[in-house]
Amino acid sequence: MSSAGDRRLPAMDTAVLEFVRRRTETTRVEIARELGVTAATVTNSVKRLLAAGLLWESGHARSTGGKRATLLRVNDAARRALGCTIDEDRLSLVAVDTTGALQSRVVLPLADATDATEVVAGVREGLAALVPGDELSAMTGIGFAMPAHLPEEVARALGTLTAELDVHSVRGREATCAALGSFWSGEQAGSGLSGTLHLGSTTMLALLLDGIPFRPDSGRPLDHIRVDPDGPACPCGRRGCLHLYVAPSGIADLSRTALAASRGDESAESQVRAAALPLMRIAANLATAVGLDTMVLAGTPVQAAPAIYLTAAQQYFAPDDATRLVISQVQPHPCAVGAAVLALQTFWTTGRR
Repeated sequence: MSSAGDRRLPAMDTAVLEFVRRRTETTRVEIARELGVTAATVTNSVKRLLAAGLLWESGHARSTGGKRATLLRVNDAARRALGCTIDEDRLSLVAVDTTGALQSRVVLPLADATDATEVVAGVREGLAALVPGDELSAMTGIGFAMPAHLPEEVARALGTLTAELDVHSVRGREATCAALGSFWSGEQAGSGLSGTLHLGSTTMLALLLDGIPFRPDSGRPLDHIRVDPDGPACPCGRRGCLHLYVAPSGIADLSRTALAASRGDESAESQVRAAALPLMRIAANLATAVGLDTMVLAGTPVQAAPAIYLTAAQQYFAPDDATRLVISQVQPHPCAVGAAVLALQTFWTTGRR
């Protein structure tokens, strides 16, 4: 897989672009005030972003007595990027524009996520459905939200595929991609410290500080946090590990059970509620310990039965808590959207391809 190399925007340009994206429309003066930099610094950055077509001037602000300030907006048509997540039983692929807004999506069944040939064939099919072949080389890049324990031969095969297609690619952890997908979709505030607790191939917490991954490679799976020392035996040699309660038979099975629960199956609802409660206890403790402004719950089981997870969370998160609770509903998959955002952030540049 490719790395950022020299294609990444200068840090100031990235900060300016992100601020304009969050505000939708703003002025150079507001950017300088918010970022705490000089007007000249903002002017130079905006010049580069305008020349690259990433920003455009959309009119003028109201007069405050002097010359009216020029308004700036992100050019949503300037760049497009792709994102892909590999679940146990499916592939989810998306295309987003410069603002991270969803343009198109496709979900394909997957019989064996460890089979490199099947995964590559699925990605080829998904890309063909999302982007006409003659437009693929114009994409900024593709991000892959990689599940834990994915065989290295699958990763190598994806790298070979993207090289063959002449598309820049980058890999990210599922939880980090879920956090970026949630943030760019507007589920989180534009600033502060947020944590996304993602139910995927592992249960993991990803932190964002003002929308930027906070040491994105430092997270560790929470699967073997001990919930009950007298609980069921775990293959790791201990007892009562979190994953034995949260998803004892795997995330794909829990997602199917959650979907049945959302359709009124009382037995399934009881199972999902039992799985959600210990997870919410851990989530509340993490939010307090880290001092999170926002805690996001994400993953296919959460999307399938959001009301059950919200009810469980309300037993541990009080309405007046300092931490705001969000149940992510990014479609078709927060990891896929976040992986596309990761590709945007990694490969966009003020130079044209």
